[in-house]
Amino acid sequence: MASATTAATDRPGPARTPAAGVQAGLPPGPRAPAVLQTLAWALAPTWVMDGCRQRLGEAFTLTFSPSGMKLVLISDPEAVKTVFTAPPEVAPSGAGNSPVAPVMGPSSVIVLTGPEHMRQRKLLLPPFHGERMREYEEVIVQATQRDMADWPLGRPMRLQERTRAITLEVILRAVFGVEAERMGALKEAIGGLLKPMNPLAIVLIALRRPTLDRPTGAIGRALDHLDEVIYEELSRRRAQEDLAERRDILSLLMQARDEDGEPMTDGELRDELVTLLLAGHETTATSVAWAVERLVRHPQKLRRLQEEIESGGEEYMTAVVNETLRVRPVVPIVARMLKEELQVGSYMLPAGTRVVPCIYLTNRNPRVYEEPEEFRPERFLEDGPDTFSWIPFGGGIRRCIGASFAQLEMRLMLRTMLSELEPSVPDGRYRNGEWVRRRAITLVPAAGARVVWSRRAGEA
Repeated sequence: MASATTAATDRPGPARTPAAGVQAGLPPGPRAPAVLQTLAWALAPTWVMDGCRQRLGEAFTLTFSPSGMKLVLISDPEAVKTVFTAPPEVAPSGAGNSPVAPVMGPSSVIVLTGPEHMRQRKLLLPPFHGERMREYEEVIVQATQRDMADWPLGRPMRLQERTRAITLEVILRAVFGVEAERMGALKEAIGGLLKPMNPLAIVLIALRRPTLDRPTGAIGRALDHLDEVIYEELSRRRAQEDLAERRDILSLLMQARDEDGEPMTDGELRDELVTLLLAGHETTATSVAWAVERLVRHPQKLRRLQEEIESGGEEYMTAVVNETLRVRPVVPIVARMLKEELQVGSYMLPAGTRVVPCIYLTNRNPRVYEEPEEFRPERFLEDGPDTFSWIPFGGGIRRCIGASFAQLEMRLMLRTMLSELEPSVPDGRYRNGEWVRRRAITLVPAAGARVVWSRRAGEA
């Protein structure tokens, strides 16, 4: 049942008179019909965002058909800070209307708001905190090395396909703690879920499903199969006598208790496991692929990174990871649904507005970054940008729980690859760089980060 406070904030309060220079209502948007905006957003989101920023500035409104839903995208760091630091009763997450919300489930930490979100977040945080993550370093390195053993040398390959295989194995070993005999069923179930998630299907789910109705069709059948495998694993894990000694994330979550001493239900565990699989697998794999795609087109930066790897340093590797996440963020937006009117930048947005800090545009704001489209890891060797000018993991109390794990995984995968193999750009269409295309809700290299690998001089 909603609390009295929550219920009260569901009703718009009296409108305030905007201060001088502040406009009431939504910022302007493209003149194109809503149906064209919808198709363009599904098929070419970066083209839409770049074009709107150039023509309309750091705040603009997109309108989608057939629902008429509006998104207010913002990229001014101060406006982003306003939204991320607003009280949760004023600007709760809009992830409940996300296209992946019906897949992750109603108990997912990404979908929940208010006290329920904070409860789940506190239960999830310990496995991703500090030294605990160091226990997974060997898993990451070994998974990378195993996959590299089968890479073709001297001819083009799509790196993103291989990084997805690596991060899937890492997430299955780290989260589920499963070995080879149990991994096949989980891999097959996850692959079956991701396959039907084409760009248009995901956008249509978002527009047609304002609630957490379970998907039907191919996605629904794949989700049913994944659930069957997960619940079987939960039942199997509860029967194991060594549960208290196990260090994988699932076992830790099964033993976790909230402030009232209550454990997660099987339904809650299922939703969090699906969330970790989807949010912690595809995104990191894509980021590693983007990093190599950028490095091979900047040979001097690649050479500098290789020299640091040989010397055992970390500083430039961290800069490369941060710059990749800046210039090629995998998730382009996050959403908040205003329960009360809120001044965001120069606009007084009314209650009910979906205000969207745009990760893609904020990370490329030309007032913050000189030549923002250029790949320059050196930006992060000095002071680096302010907190709300670099937001690949969102911000505020809803910042991605797995951010540190993702950055650790990127560093270890890149270090393992580049210490043994030399990447180069294959001849062909994408000689100067791969453009961005949509895969479900993520932004991926158009050709899958095609690269040619060769053995480094001196490596056996």
